Amino acid sequence: MTGAAGKRHERILRAISDQDGIVISELAADMQVSEMTIRRDLQDLEDQGLLLRIHGGAIPTRGEFSERLSTNTAAKKKATEKLAEFIPRTGVIYLDGSTTVLNLIGRMKHSVELQVVTNNVETYQRVKGFPGVDPLLLGGKLDRRTENLVGTLTVHSIESLAFEKAFFSAWGLDSAIGPTEMTIEDAEVKDMIAKRSRQVFIAVDESKLTRTGVGNWHPDRERSCLATNLVPGSEVLDPYRERFHKIL
Repeated sequence: MTGAAGKRHERILRAISDQDGIVISELAADMQVSEMTIRRDLQDLEDQGLLLRIHGGAIPTRGEFSERLSTNTAAKKKATEKLAEFIPRTGVIYLDGSTTVLNLIGRMKHSVELQVVTNNVETYQRVKGFPGVDPLLLGGKLDRRTENLVGTLTVHSIESLAFEKAFFSAWGLDSAIGPTEMTIEDAEVKDMIAKRSRQVFIAVDESKLTRTGVGNWHPDRERSCLATNLVPGSEVLDPYRERFHKIL
């Protein structure tokens, strides 16, 4: 396709290749066109197999862990290294399905009777390789947009569980509204887990700051800790201090 539409398509594909997803409202504002125009563009690109549309935006068609792990690798590891000391040897914890939190799995090799709950199949497969870890995969419907199990069955599974600690990342972190996800279903699961956890740890690299997805979740400030690749005293983090009990 040529002309204005073709140029928009090129910009959309460049944007989605640089991020884990894109938001319609942000694209429309950036390109100075209507949100309806962007929706038509996303439909055209989805028909070509170049992306997957979700509510409020789109995500890359290829979401395999190996590919997402190669994005912002150093920053993700630096953020999760700050949380390594909080991984217990025993007890019950939750790991979300993010490639950021995936960096914590190697810290479990010395665990003894540690139960690890997740809603991501890849995370489950990696965790079960440690003899001292008892993995539990939540039931649910596989959302191929995110590779996580979500839906009614997942929600019902969570209702019977409680966690000492929960470890998350987020698609975006906005100082005004908190952590957000590219899908409402992911946000619903994280919100429930956070409410059933004594301590909540969120690790994000600086590229996630100020980004906003369609699904919002609400961890309690007094039980929540934020870890980033930035130094804790960075002025970039100042807008987020009221949202977290501690920033690492």
